Amino acid sequence: MPAAQQVSTEPSSTTASFGDWVLRCQRVSDGAKITRICEVAQILQSQGQQAPIAQVALGRVGNGEPLRVTAVMPVSVSFPSTVQIVMGEKDAKPLDLSWRRCIPTGCFADAALGDDMVKQWRKASEPGRIVFKDAAGRELALPLSARGLDQAVDALAKERL
Repeated sequence: MPAAQQVSTEPSSTTASFGDWVLRCQRVSDGAKITRICEVAQILQSQGQQAPIAQVALGRVGNGEPLRVTAVMPVSVSFPSTVQIVMGEKDAKPLDLSWRRCIPTGCFADAALGDDMVKQWRKASEPGRIVFKDAAGRELALPLSARGLDQAVDALAKERL
């Protein structure tokens, strides 16, 4: 019988829900050191479907790094184009995310999220939207909830790597 591997008393991953946003943390080991990587995310699903349509996440790659937003979109998108996220009032300034890569399960776009944009998103009382172009070149908008985002970002700020 193989020797039993030591199991940590700390959970390898945790989640906490804040309205429509979820704080996800995962312990990652690089052999010598264990770190926690955390993000707040919202998964967008169509009613009656199991698979998500899109996912938006905010997090930091490391301590001292700027907050970044990443969107995972369907593979049926047009290039060249960008993904735009608008949170808050109708005339709110959009954030452009640049495409990074596509894999069979989705296309990834991301951008740095400056302090001004974080403040705008946190005080949003209106739902936001993710705007992108599908493979046919049509502009589509998916709703993005602001409910719980302020509390989720507060909780993320308390999580240090």
